[in-house]
Amino acid sequence: MAASDPVDPGLLWPAPRTFFGVPRCDDLGGIDAEVAFVGVPYEGGALQPFIRTGQSAGPAFARLNSWTQLDYTWPPTSDPRAVSDGWFDVEAGREFLVGTRMCDVGDVAITGAEVEENLDRITAVSRAIVGSGALIVAIGGDHSIAYPVGRGLEALGPIDVVHFDAHADFSDHVFGARYSHGSQLRRLAELPFVRSVTPIGLRNVWKSEFDDMVALGVSYATTRDVIEEDARSVVDRLVPAGGTLYVSIDIDVLDLAIVPGTTLPEPGGLSYRELRALLEATARRAPVRGFDIVELDAPHDLNAATARVTTWLIVHFLSAIFDQR
Repeated sequence: MAASDPVDPGLLWPAPRTFFGVPRCDDLGGIDAEVAFVGVPYEGGALQPFIRTGQSAGPAFARLNSWTQLDYTWPPTSDPRAVSDGWFDVEAGREFLVGTRMCDVGDVAITGAEVEENLDRITAVSRAIVGSGALIVAIGGDHSIAYPVGRGLEALGPIDVVHFDAHADFSDHVFGARYSHGSQLRRLAELPFVRSVTPIGLRNVWKSEFDDMVALGVSYATTRDVIEEDARSVVDRLVPAGGTLYVSIDIDVLDLAIVPGTTLPEPGGLSYRELRALLEATARRAPVRGFDIVELDAPHDLNAATARVTTWLIVHFLSAIFDQR
């Protein structure tokens, strides 16, 4: 190749990578997109040393494994005006997300062990994304991030929270910790602009959490409920219609054989297709203005299977959300 020959832009990946190759946005005040991805590399909510950590590596690992499912444009571009080429779903026989404008704002800058400072930073980023009019997609990180991300949606209130998880995460505190990945749904329920919280997919719940949910009138569905009913009926029965939704997805709602690289894999979980059907029904139920997906534990995801499940869930859920617009 002569020095003067044109260089194929497909020879290099952009540095650093972004989710699905979407354009970067380094200015939270200048977001001009319909979807904004943000990584939340935080694991301060994990109950150490009882539970394994590694969730802070989740966003970077998800980015690394996201490009084989949705190529935003090809060759990749840094042009912030670029729109998605979409992706073809052979099962549906059609394309999704064509023309959708997306961006990646990077990761929340987590600072040491300052719990409330970190939560405030996460909320500030969430508030800025929501204020731009973009749908926020937050990739964690442990599940405690759902509280500060959801708190950033106050301007959209009242909102209803839909929580897909094997665990209730409804303890008032766990060993004295009020901001853990075992308490975030309780904290969300306490926000004055949150109208309801609906956990779906439960199968490992402490009795004290269950009693508190019942006392507070929380409607829920177990994994068995989902398997024995169809997804649409579960969602229509439990999730309020006509409001604004924030959806929180802990990947351990899936069976442990599907997501070995998560923090607390549990047997007897949902299949990928069952969860996808639930997400599609949720998107049809009411407008989704943001969601998180959490508990990808990269050090324990030796073959990247869980990372691929995580990024596929993002693509499929976004497809369902924008199919309603």
